[in-house]
Formats: sequence, structure tokens, C-alpha cells
Amino acid sequence: MKKLDLKWKMIILLIVIWLVPISMASFVVFFLVSDKMSAQVTAELSLSMNKAVYSIETGLDECVNASRNATYFNVVSDSWSTYKKTGEKQALYDSMTIYLSSQYRFNQNLDTTMVFFTEDPDLFYSTYSSGSSFDRVIYFKDHYLKDALDIGESLDSGIMLYNGGDALYLLRNLLNEKYKPFAMIVMELNKSNIFDSLNTVWAYDEAYVFLGGERISGNEVSLPETFDLNKATGGPVVEKYAGNYYVYLTENYNGSFLSYVVKLDSGLLFGEMRATYYFLVIVLAFLIPLVVTLFIYLRKSVSDPVGNLVKAAGEISSGNYGYHITGKSAGSREFDYLNDSFNSMSDELKNQFEKIYVEEIALRDANIKALQSQINPHFLNNTLEIINWEARLNGVFKVSSMIEALSTMLNSTLNRKDEKTIALREEMEYVDSYLYIISERMGKRLTITKDVDEKLLGIEVPRLIIQPIVENAVEHGTRASAESRISIRIFAEDGYMYIEVRNTGNMSPEDIAKVKHLLYDEETSEKHHASIGIRNVNKRLKLMYGDDCGLNVCNDGNDTVSLLTLKMGGGRE
Repeated sequence: MKKLDLKWKMIILLIVIWLVPISMASFVVFFLVSDKMSAQVTAELSLSMNKAVYSIETGLDECVNASRNATYFNVVSDSWSTYKKTGEKQALYDSMTIYLSSQYRFNQNLDTTMVFFTEDPDLFYSTYSSGSSFDRVIYFKDHYLKDALDIGESLDSGIMLYNGGDALYLLRNLLNEKYKPFAMIVMELNKSNIFDSLNTVWAYDEAYVFLGGERISGNEVSLPETFDLNKATGGPVVEKYAGNYYVYLTENYNGSFLSYVVKLDSGLLFGEMRATYYFLVIVLAFLIPLVVTLFIYLRKSVSDPVGNLVKAAGEISSGNYGYHITGKSAGSREFDYLNDSFNSMSDELKNQFEKIYVEEIALRDANIKALQSQINPHFLNNTLEIINWEARLNGVFKVSSMIEALSTMLNSTLNRKDEKTIALREEMEYVDSYLYIISERMGKRLTITKDVDEKLLGIEVPRLIIQPIVENAVEHGTRASAESRISIRIFAEDGYMYIEVRNTGNMSPEDIAKVKHLLYDEETSEKHHASIGIRNVNKRLKLMYGDDCGLNVCNDGNDTVSLLTLKMGGGRE
């Protein structure tokens, strides 16, 4: 039997279950007339008033929590500690301005946010929303800063709402690690936004808000003497005064009495409510079978199939490519089509992912091997000339040592074991062999120093990443000065290993541009061995450890510094 579309099933069901009951309900409501009981009015008003106040206090709680962030994130305390050590006001201004803007400028419940330091209130920083202005900051500073300082002395770690004329402020001390106040955060609340939910109170006409008995929102109003604005009411209270109906609620919020008063529209209170009450009672009576039927139908025809799709999507998200939805949906060919399409897509995704993964691994391994395979014949020729020269002039006393060093370097270059990484200790042996040969060549014109953290010697590093950098430093350092200095420093910090090679002399602007081209441009026509070496080292590190690692070359005082960055935890899988 051919299945109907989901759309037509829903239309038929709504006509039978929804249209007939609604028609009957309309007919009954047309003839029903009854008076509304006052208890129901009070219940409706209490419910809507409680919801409105809950929304207000939720907004206030968000502001309070936002004020706590100034303590939790330590930005203010760290900036203040730094300023006390350095005395740099500009640095304090920059850090405070950036922090306040990022944390509070776009908070819709705040017009302005200010921070001042109690030891020096002139150090005053602020941010304000697009709907406010800097004049609001100046206004507070000129009129209420002294009061805020006085309040802060007894406020400790609490918060306080403060009535500032046409503004409402939230005050909180910021405490240091010894729980002593060192600053205060002041937030000017957006009263329109926070108290806006009072407009949702049923039969609303006008609204007023009081703080400790003083009006902070709404127009001037005369209230009954029975309204105690400095005592919690325990719930909404409805009263009639001077021909008008009011509902009011007073609560103790963080030590401050907040009173909410709503003047009610009598026409709505006793007009619409009567008809609405009876209509809803009748409609709800007829909606029971509709709700039950719709629930059962939607669960089988929509909810369960959608749940299967969501579950299947979760399996795909967790990496279970090729997952299938089994079974057929209950009476909907649309979901059967979606399930079949999803299964096909899942299979295709699995095939594509496996293909891409294999290709990516093969390409990366090929790149790494290609980069490791380059040898510098020019250096080997120079070395052999030195050995020959030494043999002819000095006999055999130094030849043996130089041959051993050259042998070590040849072994490292040939990599007969096909190792991608070696211990830092072994890598430094290659570097020492190279430096021995260079020292013999240059004599006292070259000074070499090393500072290596011995705890790092067992860490695995890529092969031949230090020697090309040292070679480049030797070439440029000896060219820059008759007496040259090469230093190597290896240390670890924050999960990274740093290899610093420093040589005498600064790079020229042309050299800086050349290095930038070698390190950051994909293609280059450079054929010089040292240049190719630093380019390859940079590419290998990024391939094996990620883009946050690699080589950086810069001037530092009278020296040039080459810095290699590696992750201590190893490279990519």
C-alpha cells in the first residue's frame, strides 16, 4: 500500500482532532457568561509579577556575576601588581581598558563599567556601551566617587546597590590574594533593560521601582501608606487605592530592599480576563484528546525517526564513519528516503576519509624524507681540503681527530637506519663534530660557547635540525667580524623546547627580507646550501610539530639570533 506524505497525514489529523473541538468550543464560549472570581485575578497577577521580578533579579544576578569576574580572572590584580613594581601608567591604562571593553562593553544590562584603585582613586578606568557616553563616567566621578570610597571601607567582599539620582550603581570591592580590598568595580545598570520585564505583568499600565524606599525608576506616584517599602512582603500584594489597582512586591536583594510596584489597567483586569478564562478552560478540555493523539503520532512518525537521525549524526561526529540507520520509519516515505540517503552519505564519507587520510600520510612522509636527504657537497669538499692541508703541514697529529669528526657527520647525513628522530644527545654529537672541524679551520678567530640543559639530552628531536642553523651562523658571523662568537643555548619552557643559536653581527635589511622569503614563501629559487638548510629545517619542524613551531631569525642587539621551537610532547601523528 502506497504511503501518504507526512503533510497530508497532518492535515487530515488536524481537521478531525483540532477543527471540530475548536468549533464546538467557540459555540460554547459564545453562550457562556460568568463573573471572574477575585482569587483568580490575584493568582494571575501574582504569577506574572513573580515572573517579572524573577527576570529582573536574574538580570541583576548576571551583573553581580560579571562583577565577580574582575576578581576571578586576576587581570585587574595582576595589572595593579605590575604597575606598583614598574610605575608604568600607560601599561596599566592599556591592560585595564582592553579588559573592561572585552568583558563589559557589550553587556546589555550595563551602561558604564568603572574601576578605580582605593590607594590612588585618580587611577580611574572605564568602558561604556554604545547607548551611553563618557559623560556618565565623569558624572559618577564628580558626584559619587567619594561616597563609593566611604562605602567600600565597610563593604568587605559583598555587593551593594547604590541610588545615584537618575542612575543605579552596583558597587563591589576587588580583593587581593590576602582578601584585602585594593580596588572597586562600579557598574551603572541599564535600568530600562533590567526593569523592562515589569511591562509583562498582566493588565500592566505603569511601573515603578524603589530602592530602600527611594524611587529609582518610573514617574512620581502617590502610594498607599500600607505599602511598606522597607520590609519584604513574602509575595505579591494586590491593593486598591484612589480608584486604581496596584500589585507590589518588596524583596531583600543582597542587603538592599527592592520594591516593585505596577499600576493595573482596570479595563483589562475585569474585561478580557473573564472571557479569556472561560475560553481557555473549554479549549483545554477539548485539547486533551488532541494533545494525546498528536503526541503519539508525532512520536512514532517524527520524533523517533528524527531521534535515529540525531543518533546517527552523533556516531559520525565521534568518528564512526559508515554507520547505518536500520529499519523503516513508521508510515512516512520522506524519512525512509532520508535514512537511505544518510546511509549512502555515511558510506561515501567513510571511503573519502580513508582515501584522504592515506594520501595525506604518504605525502607528509615523502616530504619529510625528501627534506632529510639533502647533503652539502661543498662543505665536504672544504673539509677534505682542510684535512689534506693539515696532513701536509703538520703530519698526522690532527688528521685523525678531523677524520673522526667528518665520519660522524657523514653518518648523520646518510641516516642508514632511516630514523626520523634521534635523541638530542646524538644530535649534539653531530653539531660538536662540525664545530670541531670549523674550529680547526678558523683557530682563535672563532669562540664557541654552549649552555645545554642536561635534562633535555634524552628528548627525541628531528635529525639534522641544529647543524644547518649553526653552519648558517658560522657563515654569517665570520663574515661580519674578524673575531667571531657562536653560542648555543638549549632550554625548555611551558611545554616547548627552545634551541637558540647566536652569532656575531646583525642582519642587513636585505638579509632580513631574504630570510623572510625563505621561511614563509612556498616557492624560492635560492640555491645556496645554507639558505636551503634553514628553509628545510623550518619546513620539517612545521610538518612534524605544527604551525606554532619552526624557525625564527632576528637581530638582537649586536647579534643575530636563530631560534628553533619544538613541542616537548612530540609531533603530529
